[in-house]
Amino acid sequence: MTGRVIALLFFLFLLGASREPPWGDAQISYDTTRALVDRHELQIFTNVPSYFYTVRDGRRYGPAALGNAIAHVPSYLAYKALRHIPNVPDLPLFALTSHLSSSALMAIACGLFLSLCRRRGASERLSVIMTLVLGLATIAFCYARSPYSEALQTAALLFFVERTLAQGSVMTGGGMAGLGVAAGVLLNTKLAYAVVLPIAAVHVIAMQWQARREWPRIARGAVIAVSAFAPFVALVLLHDVVKTGSMFQTGYDEGKDMFSGELIPALYGYLLSPGKSMFLYSPPLILAVMGLRTAWRRQRGETACLLAIIAAVMLISGKYLIWHGGYSWGPRYLVPLTPLVLLLALPWLAGALARGRVWLRGAAFALLVASGCCVQLLGAAFYWDHYVRILVTVQEQTGGAAWSPDFLADGYYVPQFSPISGHWWLLRHYLRDDPDLNRDAPWQLLMNARFDLSPHWSRLRLDWWGLDWFAGTPAAQTLGWMIIGLLGVGVIVSAASLRRTLFLPEQREQLASPL
Repeated sequence: MTGRVIALLFFLFLLGASREPPWGDAQISYDTTRALVDRHELQIFTNVPSYFYTVRDGRRYGPAALGNAIAHVPSYLAYKALRHIPNVPDLPLFALTSHLSSSALMAIACGLFLSLCRRRGASERLSVIMTLVLGLATIAFCYARSPYSEALQTAALLFFVERTLAQGSVMTGGGMAGLGVAAGVLLNTKLAYAVVLPIAAVHVIAMQWQARREWPRIARGAVIAVSAFAPFVALVLLHDVVKTGSMFQTGYDEGKDMFSGELIPALYGYLLSPGKSMFLYSPPLILAVMGLRTAWRRQRGETACLLAIIAAVMLISGKYLIWHGGYSWGPRYLVPLTPLVLLLALPWLAGALARGRVWLRGAAFALLVASGCCVQLLGAAFYWDHYVRILVTVQEQTGGAAWSPDFLADGYYVPQFSPISGHWWLLRHYLRDDPDLNRDAPWQLLMNARFDLSPHWSRLRLDWWGLDWFAGTPAAQTLGWMIIGLLGVGVIVSAASLRRTLFLPEQREQLASPL
């Protein structure tokens, strides 16, 4: 079951992938991947602003943890293998294959989420439905089609949480080794996740002590976990030495306190702001608020662990100077938390959908999911830089030229500048081929001014990989249709297999039951 869900979502994610190659942080990670594969080193030669890399002995290195660069190795190897196909367009192939790893990793994350749903008491069918909701109606969809590290972080965090909860229930030697590996993988995706490691330790020890007061057994499990974790710590330290010359310097903006941000505005942004609220970019998360009381009452230990991890990641992300994630779509740093928050809707949701006016509750659930899908389609319609750069232009042309272009407060806190409404505005103009963006700009209620947006209109384009293939040579068009056909067959076969498993047995039972 889990494998079929992973396959279905992988094909869907790749079918809807972006046409853009890696940019920004993703470009640095991907170029590190190319350096690893082609030259067996970490030095990069990417021509980007200096804050994207660190320098040691005249060599440039990406400052981020090594995990995403390693994760992109399959993507780059696929590109190197497929580029030898006759008449294949190089740049479109490079862009499409750069999304292979992120699509696969987010699909794997969804598979882990399914197993956690089952653990939270959801039926097999509801678990699959909730997994599809996560993949298609939350911000996870937009980052599944992007080579940024959020897909890897989401998969790694869910793997870590799954191992933590499992060992809290039943501790085994192999399970504790798996927990150590999961912790090491998570640390190598982003060093900030070190804050959640003590939470796992406390949860496992507390749950095991409550069940079986055997300190020697708990100590043996801890030794196994730490032993499995140690090689991954060594990798982090070795990476630091290579890029900075010190085990204790990461290369991130040296000389700055990167966690000196203002926490309250960031938390408001994450929860309630029109431009970064997790509930606006992932409407189904509202179910978690409604289900939290039941989750706390029925599964207090595991719910406390989930809440502690969510709070820790949210707090450290909020203290980060660029809490908003820079040029991105929605609350980028909270993408890995999205499935954990959604888990809090269980076990309440199953009962909520089965009592009272069932049809009305089902319709409300469907409406919430549909609204989430619409938000993801808006986010996927254009690469996020198009609207973000419009916000920069408006800021500069209204006297804010001295402000940092990385801090676009209007886009975070002012409803009229929300990227969700901004993408809807751009999509309407694009579909009508109407270049007069000033005519109905969403901020007209605030200021009646016209801005020079013509450069942005000339660059505006839909963000789907197939468009580059169909705009190419006849051979490229044929290859594009072949790729769509293969992915489409994968979707159909996976979906049909799921349908047979989830729905046909119940239909047979209904037909066999007496009237």
